[in-house]
Amino acid sequence: MEKKTIKFYDDFGFGFQVRINNAPMVKIRGEWVLDLDHRKLQDALLRALASKHVRLTGSEVRFIRNAHEMTLVEFGEKFDVSHAAVIKWEKSGDKSTGMNWSTEKDIRLFVASKLMSKPTEFIAIYKELDEKASEDEILLKIDARKVA
Repeated sequence: MEKKTIKFYDDFGFGFQVRINNAPMVKIRGEWVLDLDHRKLQDALLRALASKHVRLTGSEVRFIRNAHEMTLVEFGEKFDVSHAAVIKWEKSGDKSTGMNWSTEKDIRLFVASKLMSKPTEFIAIYKELDEKASEDEILLKIDARKVA
């Protein structure tokens, strides 16, 4: 089986663009495909979303909701908003959701609480979120060497 590592690989399989640096690839039936554990990649992506320095997009909110296997109603109830608000956020696609910062911060802390095994990791994320994230758009990047 042929394998290689490429400097970066743009993945769109999560509903938005993610740049995977140092991407391990494997050749299957003549096609080069990403050679990463999808679950570990999803967890790395959730970690990155919890602490990213720009506001969440609608596609990212949909990814978070689906990764936690929550319905629109369950997600809305978790953050004290209507399911219609969640639909509105998700419909914003690759643009910022426009939700208030305190709600977005709650969503990010919810994600962090599910992934962080050490209290110090959670506290670090919490401190980072004290400052409101920027409205600028930025490409989310994951280093494949840190996924494994």
